[in-house]
Amino acid sequence: MAKPPVIRVPKPSRSSYQPHRLLSKNTLLLNQVKHFKALEKDFPPEHQTGIAHESILTEAHAAEYIRRMTLKLHKPPAKA
Repeated sequence: MAKPPVIRVPKPSRSSYQPHRLLSKNTLLLNQVKHFKALEKDFPPEHQTGIAHESILTEAHAAEYIRRMTLKLHKPPAKA
């Protein structure tokens, strides 16, 4: 079986992340937040992040929301 090819991804420049930049100026993060919002609305209340969607205004807010949603999505299911 052949090894899958290695894809090298360059490190982003230090100026890529600007925590105070408005989310509306970063289409990639804006769309990721929109997708997570759509997922989260179907979560039971006890599994939601507790972050008010209208409060996600900057890249820093988006980063925190994406971090919490990623943890929710990767958390192992509770044992019965």
